Amino acid sequence: MSDKRLPIVKDTTGLSLFYRALWRLQFVGFFFFGPAELPPHRDPKEALKRGRAQRVLRAHEAAGTQAPDEVIATAKS
Repeated sequence: MSDKRLPIVKDTTGLSLFYRALWRLQFVGFFFFGPAELPPHRDPKEALKRGRAQRVLRAHEAAGTQAPDEVIATAKS
């Protein structure tokens, strides 16, 4: 398990406006009200980033397009 933080995936393929707004609210909520310091594999913000990347990856697979390398790396971590 790496101590490196995951990037927030910029690709929005398959993400509705409502999902993105709700995701951002959850992320900001965890940023201000979440735990102070956790390893990346236990951090809820990192789990949100990973879940978003997995959702984008599934949307690319369903559309038959190639996902960016950043999306694949984040989803598989």
